[in-house]
Amino acid sequence: MTQNEREELIFDLAQYRVKQLSQAGIFAMAVDQMCSLLSRETDEQLLKVSLGYEPKKDKSKSGKGF
Repeated sequence: MTQNEREELIFDLAQYRVKQLSQAGIFAMAVDQMCSLLSRETDEQLLKVSLGYEPKKDKSKSGKGF
C-alpha cells in the first residue's frame, strides 16, 4: 500500500466511522480532540486563547440525585 492509498483508506474509514456515531458521540469526539489539541499548548498560550471565556456558574446543589 502506498502512502497515498493509506491516507485515502484512513480518511474513508474515518468518514464511515463518524457517520455511525450519534450526535452525542460526535460532540464527545470533538471535545476529546479539542482537549488533545489544547493540552499541547503552553500555559501562556492557554491563557491567551481563554480571553473572553467565562466558566459556567455552579448551580446550587439541591441534593436531588443527578
